[in-house]
Amino acid sequence: MFGSKTSDRTNDNVVFDFLKGLIVASLLSLGLIVLFAFFLKWFSLSDNVILPVTLLIKMISVVVGSLIAVKGDSKGLLKGVLFGLIYILFAFVIFAILAGTFNIGLSLLLDVVAASLLGGIVGIIKVNRK
Repeated sequence: MFGSKTSDRTNDNVVFDFLKGLIVASLLSLGLIVLFAFFLKWFSLSDNVILPVTLLIKMISVVVGSLIAVKGDSKGLLKGVLFGLIYILFAFVIFAILAGTFNIGLSLLLDVVAASLLGGIVGIIKVNRK
């Protein structure tokens, strides 16, 4: 109150922003995956396009979710990396439950690294953009 500026957001606000970002990113992923499944069926696309397109869908979702989740004027890199990591792990669990199998391998590692890096980059850009 007296001389104490609180420019940092409270933990409750950060958690709420992360949850909003996580929900939006997950719904976006789900919608794009369903749309992609229709394209696979309608156009008889090769199986070789599945991995790159699903990675692209996840990365689009990380960008959109990070833009929602990362707020404030500091710690953009940390918040972005954390969001990317949380989103990928959440998406992995949800889609593994839907598929009925948990396949932990190189693909998951690639997703974790890519989402963390991209989330960090978006976080940096978001907190530095005026």
